[in-house]
Amino acid sequence: MNLLAEVEIEADAAQAWHILGECWGHIGQWAVPITLSELDGPPCAGATRTCHTARFGPVPPGLIRERLVVFDAAARTFTYQSVEGMPGFVARAQNTWTVEERGNGRCVVRTEASVELRGPMRLFAPLLKLSFSRNGARVLEELKYRVEHGTPHPRKLAAQPELVLAHGC
Repeated sequence: MNLLAEVEIEADAAQAWHILGECWGHIGQWAVPITLSELDGPPCAGATRTCHTARFGPVPPGLIRERLVVFDAAARTFTYQSVEGMPGFVARAQNTWTVEERGNGRCVVRTEASVELRGPMRLFAPLLKLSFSRNGARVLEELKYRVEHGTPHPRKLAAQPELVLAHGC
């Protein structure tokens, strides 16, 4: 199952890349489904991010580990794979994010996810795709807000009123 989405952001690509790419380990500071995140080193191929998650569509709360397989700061793109903690019906999950300059202080952020389902859950792929797409659109909206306003989306602040932003991210 492939999921494609994008959002236009009223900020230059460098600003969006800083939050999305350079601060990849701090997704828990702006994305509502992630309650806490940490990275085992600088963002580069092989680095692993640990995310404590709230419910995300059909995925229950828990702990997910993701490994960067590509990190290209010059091209403003990265790809990561889930390596631990996905629900049993997910055989494999990978996501590629790209930030593209649009000019006039605008950029576009694209995400292309691939989720391979196992067992009888494959029959529910259309429903799961709809759920993942809706939840993914909210995450893109939260990223847009974070980049444009410099603070987390009101949904994030409501979900985690004690949230403290990491310096620089």
